Formats: sequence, C-alpha cells, structure tokens
Amino acid sequence: MLHANAKYMTNSKNVNLYHGDDDFSMAEEMKKEKELFKKQGDEMNINTIDWKDQSLSQGEKISKLQDALMGASLFSSDKLVIIKNSLFSSAKKQGEKSSDDEEKSSDGKDGLILQYLDNVQDGIKIFFLEENLDKRKKVYKALVKMEKSGVATMKEFTMPLTFQFDNWIKNRVEKQKGRINCEAINLLAVSLGRGFAQKDKSGKINRSYNLWEASNEIEKLISYCAENEIDVNDVALLVKSKVDMNVFNLIDSIGAKNRAKAVIILNKQIEEGLNENYILTMLAYQFRNLIKIKSLLEQGFPEQEIVSQTKLHPFVVQKSVQQCRNFNLENLKLIYKKLFDADLAIKTGKINPNLALDLLVVSMV
Repeated sequence: MLHANAKYMTNSKNVNLYHGDDDFSMAEEMKKEKELFKKQGDEMNINTIDWKDQSLSQGEKISKLQDALMGASLFSSDKLVIIKNSLFSSAKKQGEKSSDDEEKSSDGKDGLILQYLDNVQDGIKIFFLEENLDKRKKVYKALVKMEKSGVATMKEFTMPLTFQFDNWIKNRVEKQKGRINCEAINLLAVSLGRGFAQKDKSGKINRSYNLWEASNEIEKLISYCAENEIDVNDVALLVKSKVDMNVFNLIDSIGAKNRAKAVIILNKQIEEGLNENYILTMLAYQFRNLIKIKSLLEQGFPEQEIVSQTKLHPFVVQKSVQQCRNFNLENLKLIYKKLFDADLAIKTGKINPNLALDLLVVSMV
C-alpha cells in the first residue's frame, strides 16, 4: 500500500499510549507529532477525538471514532488519530451506576478500539492520551501485549517533583534561548508554588504549580530581559508569587532586635501554610538587596540613583533604605552567610527546616 507520507509513518510505531499527570509535556510532544505530520501529509487528516468534549453526544463520538479508524485506501492519504480521555478515565464515583446509554457507548468505543488493535492499519498512526490508567481494562492489557511485542509504545509523563521543578525551569529557559542564574531559578520555582503540594482524600498529590503557567512566566521573563541573564530582581518584578509573606515586618523585627516579635511573625507565617524554603528564599533575597543598598548608601548614592543602579522597584528601595539604618554592612554580610548555611543544611537533610528557621531568626537578633 502506497501512502503520501510513508516516511512519517516509519519514524516511530503506529500505536502509542501517552499517559500521566504532566499534560504540558504531553501536549508539547503531540505538537511535534502534528508539525511533523503536516510537513509530509494533509492537515485535514489529523483527527482529534476528546471523550470529555461535551459538545458531541456519545453516539457522535462513536461515529467519529469509527471514521477515524477506517483503513486508508490505496489512493488516500495517511491519518494521524489522537484520542483523548477515552480508555481509562471514568466520570462515575465508586458505587454509582452508569446509564444504559453510557454503558453501551463505552462498550461500543472499547469494541471499536480492540477491533482496530487486532488489525492495525499501515496508514493510520494513533495516539491515546490519558491522565489516569485503569489497568483492569481489556484495551490496556492489549496495549501492554503490543508493547512487549515491539509494535506499540507506552510513555508516562510525570510532573517534576520538588527540586526537579528547578531543573525543568533551567532546561525550559535554555530551550527558549534564554539565560537564568541559580538564585532566580530558586525564587521563580518557589513563587510558582514549589513546596506547597498537598494530598487530597484519595492520597493523590495536588501540586500548587503547573507547567503551563511556568512556561508562560518564563516566556515573559525572556521577553523582558532580551539578551540579559534573568536574575532575582526580574523574577520579583514580573512574577506574582502564589503566596504572600510580609518579609519586611520580619526583617524590621530582626533589625529592631525584637526577638520575641520576630519569632511570633515567623511562626504565624508557618502556621498559615508558608513553606520554610519559601521563607528562607525571601529572606535571602531581601538581605541580598540590603547588602547592595547599604554599600551604595555608604558610597553616598541618593535613593533615586540607587533605584537606577539596582533596578529594584522604588518601594523596595525606599523600604530597604529604612531597614539599612538598623544594620551595618558587616552585620548584613554575616546574616547572609547564616542564611546560606541554613539553606545548605536543609537541602542536605542535616536539620529540620522548621527548626533551622527558628534557630536562624534567633541568631540574627
């Protein structure tokens, strides 16, 4: 059988299952597949069927699926078929019964897919895209057998966990031809919600960040910085943090040598759900600003010139100038070293994060 874009069909296996909670990377992979197909075939032959699409009835989806899985004839072009949320997701909770129509639709859908898998067509490349897998399903078992036989591909896409998210940010920036330093990566990851994952009643981890948002923020930062390296000031200026911490009040208390108030503010922030790493990052960020501003003040620079030199927001400079009155430069550098040591101790597991912050704040006052 001859096909217009036979070269595309030989690039990888014709039956593919992509699954997992990282829908962003999955979408990126499918974007590449579509672009490759369009270079060698007809865009009209890309068929996408989403079983969560409420604009189509179950019967219409079955009909669309049947048309998509029909074999290509001698004179027709190849097809790229993308089927989403059809094999393993279920809208019904445990104990709930499906209607007869829904059961018939599910049986018809699975029957069509199994029939196709028994007789895979050379001119059809199919991708199943799923978030959750039900390994009891006949379709899943059939795909497992096909993968073991070397005629199908199964690939899992998982969200990057904790500091894997930092590596994802770094790689994403480089992929977009940008540059970013380590401190900016850390602040961006924390600002987007790293470290705030929570488990629901079923035990599933719900992360407070998603890669779609992260990608948008990275594009915004690269566009703003152009050829320059992205630093913490750029992140602080352009990225709205998911959490709100009154770091200025905490530093005010440290500067005023009010240990009791500093500890109360710190504990209140933790009780309200703020992650210790976020607090530490924001403290490090502000004390780094204080070192820069204190140094410029001692050189005789006025506040307006400091804004120009540091590229910090005028409010941040104004507040920092006030805070600098409670610290000398050597004291600020000593505190910054303590922050660095605490961060290293937490990341290497030498100390509990909560205890590390308590000891750190007490040592600063």
